[in-house]
Amino acid sequence: MNVTDAHNFEQSYRAHSSVLDDPFYTVPPESAYAAAGSLLKVEVSTNTSLYTLPPNLSLSRFMYQSKKSNGSLVPVSGYILWPYAAKSNNNKGYPMVAWAHGTSGSAAECAPSNIQFLWHQFQAPYQLALNGYVVVATDYAGLGVSRDAAGQPIVHEYLNRAIQATDLYYSIPAAQQAFPELSREFIAAGQSQGGGTVWSFAQKVVSEPLPGHLGTVALSPGTSLFDLPTDQPIIKIVLLYLVPNLRANYPDFNPTDIFTPVGMQSLQTLTELQGCSNLVSQLIESDILKQGWQNNLSIQEFNKVSTTGTQAIGGPMLVLQGEADPVVNAPKVEAAINDTITKFPDSQIEFHLMPNVTHAPIMYAGLPIYLQWISSRFAGEPVKAGFQNFTATLARPTAIYEADANWFIQKQSESYQVA
Repeated sequence: MNVTDAHNFEQSYRAHSSVLDDPFYTVPPESAYAAAGSLLKVEVSTNTSLYTLPPNLSLSRFMYQSKKSNGSLVPVSGYILWPYAAKSNNNKGYPMVAWAHGTSGSAAECAPSNIQFLWHQFQAPYQLALNGYVVVATDYAGLGVSRDAAGQPIVHEYLNRAIQATDLYYSIPAAQQAFPELSREFIAAGQSQGGGTVWSFAQKVVSEPLPGHLGTVALSPGTSLFDLPTDQPIIKIVLLYLVPNLRANYPDFNPTDIFTPVGMQSLQTLTELQGCSNLVSQLIESDILKQGWQNNLSIQEFNKVSTTGTQAIGGPMLVLQGEADPVVNAPKVEAAINDTITKFPDSQIEFHLMPNVTHAPIMYAGLPIYLQWISSRFAGEPVKAGFQNFTATLARPTAIYEADANWFIQKQSESYQVA
């Protein structure tokens, strides 16, 4: 394991040294009882020199009130990425995409708003902004803002998709309050953890409509904990990240019930260093899980409340899934769609299967599809009811495509480091 190097690398791409040192993430004491959806704080013009953004994009950060799974109020941070010139929207204000990010970690330090490349960089938020959309992105509760107005620690309820959907839901009116020039109309979009989040969001707006919702884009959407492949590293990562959530909401849960002694050491290291995705990759090389972890009652109860795909959805939904995804199983996603359509035949779901595409690269491979789909929703084009199923046709043979990114975005430190 190379824990020290991974941790140092992780720290190197923070926009600010720590969320604990950045006053922005401190909650105003008077905001404790502000209603959900209220704007608590806004940084209108964030210093973009601290980030690795494309030229001519602008950044804001904001804090707003959301709700936890027990219904209590919780402050949440997020960012707003602004295009140079907003896409035309028939004088309805700047068109907005509410973005739900994929897994970055479960510690406060893992907030995309404090990551130089906003976690998903050109994979999605940069692309959306460069195409003229304002990107409103929640960090999710517990990431970024570490303590509430009373000074109590906030736990990130990792993979509770309904709760992350709640965070997304309340980020929208808060952003509109901060910036009235934003359109009342919006698209909800997300990938992986965020893909499951926006699917859950589409379920939430059935009973709690949010005016202006035009549709949902779910990229490689996780639907159930037990759908994750148990023979892949992802299950170890997910369970390490889940521990704070399980400890907070399931009093009988004990990590020693599912982790080996080596796994408990990995958990301790992750917790002490407040590590995120780079660090955790170095903590899963050994057998950290006990056999039969799936039988843990707390985990089974958690899976019941966190599964998506079994309820009605509000508005049209586009789902993009990589056939070679080692994290989210394509047949499981399609089964969840079929289940939804069977129970709710009037659902409007368009599904695209992308051959030879893995997990995060779905955001690149599916870019032309979801940009066109989003544009059509803002244009008011009608959507057919039922299930539209497509398989992408590749321009070239599958074997000659690079399956995963082999590069990383870092800040320029010398004048000759130009592209």
